[in-house]
Amino acid sequence: MQQNYRFKMGITLSIASFLMLILAACGSTASNNQTHGKSGTDTLNGQSQAVAMRGYVDATGQKINIPANPQRVVTTQYLDAMLALGVKPVGAASHVLEGDYLKGKIDGIADIGNPTNVEKVLELEPDLIIATEDTAPEVKEQLEKIAPTVSVSFGGGDVFKQLRDVAAVLGKDKEAEQWIASFNNKAEEGRKKLTGKFKKDETVTIYMAYDKNVLRVYGARNVGHVIYRSLELNPPEYIRQKLAKDPRFNYVYDVISMEKLPELSGDRIIMLVYDEASKDGMLKQIEQSALWRNLPAVKNHKVYFIKADPWFTYSPLAIEQSLDEAVKMFSVDPK
Repeated sequence: MQQNYRFKMGITLSIASFLMLILAACGSTASNNQTHGKSGTDTLNGQSQAVAMRGYVDATGQKINIPANPQRVVTTQYLDAMLALGVKPVGAASHVLEGDYLKGKIDGIADIGNPTNVEKVLELEPDLIIATEDTAPEVKEQLEKIAPTVSVSFGGGDVFKQLRDVAAVLGKDKEAEQWIASFNNKAEEGRKKLTGKFKKDETVTIYMAYDKNVLRVYGARNVGHVIYRSLELNPPEYIRQKLAKDPRFNYVYDVISMEKLPELSGDRIIMLVYDEASKDGMLKQIEQSALWRNLPAVKNHKVYFIKADPWFTYSPLAIEQSLDEAVKMFSVDPK
């Protein structure tokens, strides 16, 4: 009797062990099925984990395997867009960290320099790098050795396309559409607030004084996005014709001579003064000229002076603050 009992117990234990081996194998198979594309590894509490990857074709036409859910992103340009999408990078280029309009939003983000300090990027241990299509080939080659590096086009579309492209890399398409809808609603509210402030055919020209001797007139990017697209104010005829041939809003500005001021200046003028050197240089030349003093907008005190921050930056959070400032600016007569 006791022998039969032992025999039955032995069979039971053997079956139990066999079932445990099968379950363990199934668990291993299920874990492997959670990754697709190229596999990567990550560590958590010292244990190796598989990282889900997906294929992506970037602005240069290159197919890249990138993390499906990146955790440590470095960018050489698109800090502003990432913040608008609710993603805070671990590192960003110097020039995109300089804006005062980003204060309070960029704490803890490491400066990777400009041009890019590859060693600094390596220290940050990114799992994804977002660059522009203009990244120097030798720099991009070094970045690709650190982490998957995606090129997003900066000049191939307007600020909304840039936001959507960055969102596509990060898997934040829904957040991008929500941000754009919210911005457009704010623009509509701004137009309502300015009802009655402008005559029907009143025109606005946007200039920028830069350095010692550079004068630009702007289209519908940068400052022009807010003025001509968001607030739907009228550009002068020269700019109107330019925009009619530019459905993708790739036209940025023309460098002009002061002799063009009478021809291009509208009923109102916005003058962006890039920095102190520009104030003491190009702007001083303009204001001392008879051409400037005789402009109707100048005589009628319809000139608005603005700074580079945030107006000069063409990115989501910058144009959002510029829109707020524009509505406030046009709500009162310029001094």
